[in-house]
Amino acid sequence: GARLGVSRFPFIFTSFFFFSLLTLVSHRFISWNVGGISSSVKRFKILQALRRHRASVACLQETHLNAIEHQKLQKAWVGQVFAADACHKKGGIAILVAKSFAGTLVQLHADPGGRYLLLKGQLQGMEFYLLGVYG
Repeated sequence: GARLGVSRFPFIFTSFFFFSLLTLVSHRFISWNVGGISSSVKRFKILQALRRHRASVACLQETHLNAIEHQKLQKAWVGQVFAADACHKKGGIAILVAKSFAGTLVQLHADPGGRYLLLKGQLQGMEFYLLGVYG
């Protein structure tokens, strides 16, 4: 079944002011192998769960979605959606970023086979990378 992992971004950076550290900790990062979300009902339930858990950034693995289906995901999510499209209904990664996320993210690379997605971000002047992988 699908498993939901919630993290409070447990890193501590000594070079940050206390305010910056609080900003990092206040974001909720979720990683979830959804086992396919082609069904509009399942997609709705997944997005509803992400909202309920107040996800700032959610990495969904094994979406099984193509480019058109990822656009439907974008319409249903309030914020940004980055995606590596599935190849023949296998794989697929989507990283959803809530509108409330205080940082910025840009896509650097999406695997054509839908196995990984690399984003570069900035939050409170700190540069970071997010890598979504489906193995």
